[in-house]
Amino acid sequence: MKNGFLFFLLLCLGSMAYANPVIVPDPISGFGYVVVLVSAITIEVSIVTLILMFFDMSVKPVWIGLFIGNLILYFVLFLPLFHVISSLLIIEGLIVAADGVLIKVISCFDTFQQNTFRGLSWKYVFVIAAAGNVVSYYLGTVMQA
Repeated sequence: MKNGFLFFLLLCLGSMAYANPVIVPDPISGFGYVVVLVSAITIEVSIVTLILMFFDMSVKPVWIGLFIGNLILYFVLFLPLFHVISSLLIIEGLIVAADGVLIKVISCFDTFQQNTFRGLSWKYVFVIAAAGNVVSYYLGTVMQA
């Protein structure tokens, strides 16, 4: 019951702050922005990790690696691109490509693999990255409403 209430509270805080990581590009603009950003990245990483579980990748290391990697991509790639390129579609395409490369790099290390790991093709990597980014974008949009 506590976890459900905490989740509901976080959703309400993000909604009241009218923040979306795409709409508000300044990460220092407030608590609502941080709630939406962390929620969107957490959901994205969780979905991608769940999908990668079917490819026999280790859950905890993959989740932690993807979370840190997505935070880095957001601050190092997304925000600077957002200020330079006016088309959100182009930026999201570049982010999906970067996420795909991140997933492929992570899948190459033994730390992130289980014993029965089957390799990931680039096609699967980009489909998985796109699925995670679509859910992340949608969550950020819903939380602002």
